[in-house]
Amino acid sequence: MTCYDHKVPDELVNHTVAMCGQRGRAWLDELPDLIGRLEKLWSVRVLEPFPAIEFNFVAPAVRNDDEQVVIKIAPPFENHEARGEAKYLRTLNGDGAVKLLAEDSSTQSILIERALPGDNLAEIFEGNEESAIDPAIGILKRVLRPSPDDMTDVLHLDDWFNGLRRYASTDFPVDYAKEALDLYDHVLTQDRTLFYLHGDYHPANIVSAARSPFLAIDPKGIVGPVGYDIAVFLNNYHWWQETRADIRERLDAAVQRFSEAFDLGATELRQWAFAQMVLGAWWTFDEMPEIYQNEVVKADVWDL
Repeated sequence: MTCYDHKVPDELVNHTVAMCGQRGRAWLDELPDLIGRLEKLWSVRVLEPFPAIEFNFVAPAVRNDDEQVVIKIAPPFENHEARGEAKYLRTLNGDGAVKLLAEDSSTQSILIERALPGDNLAEIFEGNEESAIDPAIGILKRVLRPSPDDMTDVLHLDDWFNGLRRYASTDFPVDYAKEALDLYDHVLTQDRTLFYLHGDYHPANIVSAARSPFLAIDPKGIVGPVGYDIAVFLNNYHWWQETRADIRERLDAAVQRFSEAFDLGATELRQWAFAQMVLGAWWTFDEMPEIYQNEVVKADVWDL
């Protein structure tokens, strides 16, 4: 029997139960024993989980040789994103992202390199947010890969936007869904090169490290145009400082920097950001309706 008795953060509990119901409650009950089995399997000691976790159990751990690592265990979600993360990290092999050290696919668990000191861009550049853009551009250029030949455990961006098509049978705001899908179908995915993308590329998922100034963490591993990863960053860049009076000027400057770095039009990046923000709002509406608060209207910030 494991002696692991650290408290699981409330946000992880709430999201797991909201998205998985009774299966989620059972997983939470069994989590201490699962951690104990993985400690034995990987010869690690798992410490108190990171406080900000929401959708996966993530905690620092120490190997028998005192190496500091991170353990990540996914709840019983149907999307199997944990396997996608493992494959993406295995593909990068430490180039621009943390290294995958071990995987137990039967429990959707991975052991990864711990980036230290591990401060993310939102922490490092608080109050100087525009300085976060250059490292974000640099890491994104490093982690981009061609679309893989073997698509096992790889998501396709089409699948995420196809999920939005179910809006018609719900009360999700019609105008936003229609515009996002029209942009995706007829503008954003026409004649665009597909890449193997991070999939959740935002300031909190780019952290400081000893062996590299910055490394990416927490990827999804999806195939799609690079505009999607840029859009994720731009939307999180917006949420990071949305209360500032000059937020639109700040967004203009960020869009221009990414536009020049990736040779994409500024209007196209705004369209990507709009579509991605609508998609994110749909996920909350669809998976956790009890906490949805009409976030989709924030897509108006992109002034299309």
